[in-house]
Amino acid sequence: MIESLTDVDAFRKRRAAAWADNVDYWLTKPLRHVDDVGSFIVERVISAATRVRKRTPSILDVGFGNAWLLAALEQQRFQCAYTGIDSLQAFVTRARLRHSTNRCAQFLCADIEAPLDIGLHADVVVNAFNFFEVADLSQAMRNTAQHLSGDGTLMISTIDKTYLILALSRDWSEFHENLRRYQELEGTKYAFQPIDEGSRVSNALEYPSVLYSTDDYLRAATANGLALVRHFEHVHTAKLVPKIYLHLEFRRTRSSEA
Repeated sequence: MIESLTDVDAFRKRRAAAWADNVDYWLTKPLRHVDDVGSFIVERVISAATRVRKRTPSILDVGFGNAWLLAALEQQRFQCAYTGIDSLQAFVTRARLRHSTNRCAQFLCADIEAPLDIGLHADVVVNAFNFFEVADLSQAMRNTAQHLSGDGTLMISTIDKTYLILALSRDWSEFHENLRRYQELEGTKYAFQPIDEGSRVSNALEYPSVLYSTDDYLRAATANGLALVRHFEHVHTAKLVPKIYLHLEFRRTRSSEA
């Protein structure tokens, strides 16, 4: 059942333990969100990177996981300077090994919920399904925005909160109870949900779903001088675990560039 996110330390400890268990699955198995909308995200990244008209645009991938985005860009032979950051050292280590021949790629272990400066401003910053795992969206957005170039694009992909609540609920009765809690509980709400394996849900592996609304993302972006320029939705509600994906693209406002 969903709860108010009041004990941030306990949340982060459980999140770290969950991802320690998830590493092998994440690195070796097909990922539902990549199967559903990965090709669209790649298409939008290339479009945004091409827009800046640089020979080698820079891309920052926040919470890169198994580095599926870089692999897709390499497959399409798209030339870019890629930086991936992730809080899990196991993902960083594996990515460095797998992409060791790519001299235009680097991988860093970093926590976007702590003050962060990795010394670059990227033409495209991608946060694909990472923001809904952070307890402090304001700090995470601040870190993300400060690494965006003046004419760059921030791309956020997430899952509509109602479908996260649905995935957290075992039956119709629990779904309605979670909807009640979402309205009545104070502050930010969250729960841990089983990994969606496509044809079934995991009995053992889980990850956090912090129930941020679209308005939460818009407010956090606006607070950091970013304005929404595009919004896309993808409906994948015919599968075992229904999902509606949201894709938000932001750029700096003129006042923030001054």
